[in-house]
Amino acid sequence: MKLIKTNAVLIVTMLGTLMPVSAQGQFLKKLKKSVEDKVVKTASDKTDKLLNGNGAAASVPDAKPGRVSDNKTSQSEKVDKKAPFAVNDQNILTFKAPSKDFRDVVIQAHKGLPRYGDLYFLRGTTTPTMNKAYEALLELKFLENTFKDLDRSKLTKHQNISGDLEKKNSVFAQNHLLILARETLSDEKLQEYFCDSEAKSPCNFYNSAGERSRVSYWGGTHNNEFAQNRSYTKFIKNHYGTLQTWSNSFYEDGSQIAYFVARGTVAEKYDFKNKGFWIVNIFSVGGDFILHKSNFMAYSENEKTLKNYSKKVFLPVEPTAAKAFNLIERSPVFVVFKVKVTPNVTSPTHIAWEFEMEDTIMEFYKDSPLSQKMGESDIRTIKFKD
Repeated sequence: MKLIKTNAVLIVTMLGTLMPVSAQGQFLKKLKKSVEDKVVKTASDKTDKLLNGNGAAASVPDAKPGRVSDNKTSQSEKVDKKAPFAVNDQNILTFKAPSKDFRDVVIQAHKGLPRYGDLYFLRGTTTPTMNKAYEALLELKFLENTFKDLDRSKLTKHQNISGDLEKKNSVFAQNHLLILARETLSDEKLQEYFCDSEAKSPCNFYNSAGERSRVSYWGGTHNNEFAQNRSYTKFIKNHYGTLQTWSNSFYEDGSQIAYFVARGTVAEKYDFKNKGFWIVNIFSVGGDFILHKSNFMAYSENEKTLKNYSKKVFLPVEPTAAKAFNLIERSPVFVVFKVKVTPNVTSPTHIAWEFEMEDTIMEFYKDSPLSQKMGESDIRTIKFKD
């Protein structure tokens, strides 16, 4: 066999030498390609054997579907283990309802924690939130002394309660439960407790924007006080205890780590000397969901300056980035603080939500959805000027 192969090679070589130069070039190209194809095929065959487990190497096990890595945990999974809410991809937190008789409570979030202060809402674009339900559940938990005066057997009348603290507290607590019921009950239970049972068609509890409407009376608008009392006492019997238990799942250790979003403005043109923007009016404008500037527990000198004085604060931004942000004087800027929030019950009917810095870093964003970050400043070293 070896002799035949050797002769074949000699014959091919002799033919090649007898060919014209151009023909020799084409012949050698074909010969080279034939050899390369055989090399590639041999390598592919060996690779297939290895990957299919027929070679010396062990086969690679299939990855489990739906998981990127078994030894890594996403941020939302970490948060879920520590708090009674679920995190999704739309910057909201969902507090799961305790039963099918209620609906989930949804609020805005930032980095997996509640977002307080200035909120962002664009009808038809952002997820509708239930801020009233959230606040009412917190008040149900922390105004416990007021709710101890709740008359569970009948509705407390407004007249003749002057000077009677117990009746005043009962009126407040019953009005509070009316809000909670309106905001948290399922659609089916709304019909049961707030619609006349003899009505010819179901009641409509939504406005044109798809939001829950204000509910004024137990048992239906046109029902008498006996029917209203029956509806109220039935709700107390069947659902009040569940609401209390649900409220206790919030602020489990008496406080909550959250993000407070304040809104400031660009004070002047870009500062080329210091390379950055001067921001003014932090805390003075914007929303105040849960938190307000007045309840900021400022401890360090810089924190006190930030709270009590209308000074400009400096945000370092490189010129190239500043050009891209295209900010002008009075452009809004959103400042984010990570804070620890605790309740301070100042009266039987009011809670002052106090907050202190959990982190010294202040984050600055160009937009209310907090998607365009401009930079950061440390409150310990931040620059101020008049």
